[in-house]
Amino acid sequence: MRELHALLIACRPDATLPEQVEALEQLARWLQANRAVASTPDAAPGDGPQVMRLRMLLRAIETAPPVGQRVSLTLARVLDESVGGGLFGRLGLPTDRGFLAETVDRISRHYLPEPRDDRDLLQLVARLFPWKASLRVLSSVPPELARDLVVALRSAHPGTDPWAPLLDHVIDASSLVAIRISALGLSDPLRTRSPKTPLAESPFFRLPRAVDALIEARRQGGDAEARSKECHALVDECRRAAAAVVDNLERYGVSVDVVYRIELLGKSLDRLASLIRQLEPRSDIEQTLAAKSFLVELVGLRLRDRQLGDIVRSNLHLLARKIIERAGHTGEHYITSTTGEYAKMLVSAGGGGVFTAGTTALKFTIAWGHFAPFVEGMLASANYATSFLLMQLFGFTLATKQPSMTAAALAGTLRESAGHPDLSALVAMIARITRSQLAAAIGNIGLVIPSAFAFDLLWRANHGKAFLDDTTAEYVLHSLHPTQSGTIFFAALTGVLLWSSSIAAGWLENWAVYRRLPEAIADHRLGRIVGRGTMGWVSRFFLRNISGFGGNTSLGLMLGMTPVMGKFFGLPLDVRHVTLSTGALTLSVAALGPGTLSTETFWAAALGIAIIGILNFGISFILALAVALRARQVDRSDRFRLVASVVATYMRSPLQFFFPPREPSTPRVHGPVSIPPPPH
Repeated sequence: MRELHALLIACRPDATLPEQVEALEQLARWLQANRAVASTPDAAPGDGPQVMRLRMLLRAIETAPPVGQRVSLTLARVLDESVGGGLFGRLGLPTDRGFLAETVDRISRHYLPEPRDDRDLLQLVARLFPWKASLRVLSSVPPELARDLVVALRSAHPGTDPWAPLLDHVIDASSLVAIRISALGLSDPLRTRSPKTPLAESPFFRLPRAVDALIEARRQGGDAEARSKECHALVDECRRAAAAVVDNLERYGVSVDVVYRIELLGKSLDRLASLIRQLEPRSDIEQTLAAKSFLVELVGLRLRDRQLGDIVRSNLHLLARKIIERAGHTGEHYITSTTGEYAKMLVSAGGGGVFTAGTTALKFTIAWGHFAPFVEGMLASANYATSFLLMQLFGFTLATKQPSMTAAALAGTLRESAGHPDLSALVAMIARITRSQLAAAIGNIGLVIPSAFAFDLLWRANHGKAFLDDTTAEYVLHSLHPTQSGTIFFAALTGVLLWSSSIAAGWLENWAVYRRLPEAIADHRLGRIVGRGTMGWVSRFFLRNISGFGGNTSLGLMLGMTPVMGKFFGLPLDVRHVTLSTGALTLSVAALGPGTLSTETFWAAALGIAIIGILNFGISFILALAVALRARQVDRSDRFRLVASVVATYMRSPLQFFFPPREPSTPRVHGPVSIPPPPH
């Protein structure tokens, strides 16, 4: 009681503003202290020490009118001289300058000291509720106690309402936020993607006028309840218009700028709805409960305002989802269902193995040129990228590209089946993915080996010696050893690069679709010369292959430049690709002779090839699936149920994970369940 008395005496209406702010801050710290206090007569069972202290404060204000007057006048002075735009109109809302500017601002606020401004209501709230524990204390205050405290401070000094300035701040913030929403919703990037409607009928155009009518009704004693309902209805219309913009983006691509605007629009609408609720006519208890909920919301936003993860998650989620969807759409043709498709995959992957044998031989030729590191890296990148692009154009398959693409497709199916008790469709899809991946790996490795031997025979016939010399062949064997080299780490790193190439593929396709490049190509004026039919074919070819072009080029660049960048930074970086490594091992065996097959070094290298394959496939699939599941917001419970269903199905019928059934029956992926009406 002595501590509380000293704190209340420190509240002096004639003090300077900094002294008054300091007095309120010290009082708030005392109220939030976790030290136990004596129980008050009106204490309720389960009251914590903070609620007990608040009851003591209320009792002191009610039983000692001079003390209540000091606190009421001090609070009234602080709130009257404060500026509430930052708290009510800006806190928790990204700036309208864009994603990059907002990120820089958050970094600055996180690491740089902030100048003190005693008139800023946002800084006052930050001082009164500085920790996460403050948020818990504020949430635990009983509504009746909060109402009694508000009424007691209002009645402590007749003719003075300390809470009146807050209403003015809320009114100003409501008008400001409504105008910002209108400007944002009517901006060109969003209006061109919104449903066509006359300007005067747009909810974004009508919203500020409805808010002004509500404010006027509140001040003049009009029908504020009807005006409030009208504002909430317009807010809902604005949300539906924003959802239509999102649907448009789902069809035509995503950009960070548009996603940022949509995120800003959604948060601004939520804030305006909260402000409107503060202007509605209600009883004391209802108004206090609404104000307390709003304050809890603002304090929580203040605590998260400097976190970079919040803006990154909220603004990059939709972009990541769209990129994953593009990759998943590309990965659907890597999944086989029938025996014919399985055989076609074997043949397609076999063609990829033949190409890889030539890529491996050219890789050694470039290394023997002893070029400058950058030139060597660029030549190696061109070798890989050209080979991968030719595989794409000829319809061949590289097995290691499959996992990241098929994982995105699997995540999409899991999202559609979320919450459904029957997961047979998902399990069947996983079985199809597994055997398709196995077929691609068999095709790649099965033909890269004879192709590499055939190349070595042709080289011997023309040059009289093996393609690789003994020194290079021995180096290849030792470089593939699983424990005496960096094979395991390099293979895992290559899995990361394979996954990164799928992200690049999805991003490039999204970029092209967002800028409507296929339509621009189809309508290009060159069509007057070559014909519209030809330009239409070019447009379809571009749309069908742009993702592959981006993924193959980026993969080739990363495979070729990673060793060079490792040398540049002094890091032991290299890549280990299962098909390329198999081709290199085959050329080494051809150079050293059949006797190599019986050596321990060869079998260690063969084990290394197996580990490389597992890591290439596994790492890229796991990373792609994790990102896709997060982007599509799939619940953990659905993931666990899926794993259990896969294990049970494998134990019951393992062959379907390796070979296609003769008469496949693909279960339907579950979407929304429609119940037919009962018969008449």
